[in-house]
Amino acid sequence: TFGFLNPATNKLEGFDVDLAKGIAKYIFGSEDAIEFQQAVSANRIPFLQNDTVDLIASTMTANADRANQIDFTRAYYVAGQGLLVPANSTITGLKDLAGKAVCSVTGSTSEKNIREKAPQANVVLFQTYSECVQAMDAGRVDAVTTDDNILLGFVKQSPNKYKVPDERFTVEPYAMGVKKGNKELLEAVNAALEGMIKDG
Repeated sequence: TFGFLNPATNKLEGFDVDLAKGIAKYIFGSEDAIEFQQAVSANRIPFLQNDTVDLIASTMTANADRANQIDFTRAYYVAGQGLLVPANSTITGLKDLAGKAVCSVTGSTSEKNIREKAPQANVVLFQTYSECVQAMDAGRVDAVTTDDNILLGFVKQSPNKYKVPDERFTVEPYAMGVKKGNKELLEAVNAALEGMIKDG
């Protein structure tokens, strides 16, 4: 996964968390020189704009609309949007979604994409993908949609319960975000990402 609070250890874990710690170490000399703030999709950009946070590292797709509001680092991961369905589902892709309830997160790129690519689907929105999966478990929605890496995390947790059909219908380059015009931080984070990529 990219970011979650492990209930067993009460520690934040995941790829985005590790990257943010690596950036802190690169810039400040210690991976502890960072304070994490939870953000849902809809409040990531406002958090940057009102100085609640300095950096967003949260499976955020770099796109033109967002680039008008914030500055993006270089891309560090490329995902693709797909579907998560129950293991016994007959849904194989977008063509099967007419009249089906499909869950995504309010204010996400995934919400916008599913409305455009499956206009006959009934889109249901929550604040988190975990809530979407709970709604699917309860039979309230037929599928959950977001980036494949997030969906595959749910499959990994419960491989007999869920599946992700092969179809991917977008390309989602993940980048970190900083407040518009914060050139110094942007350059420092880019340098840190380049350094981490070079050393593996």
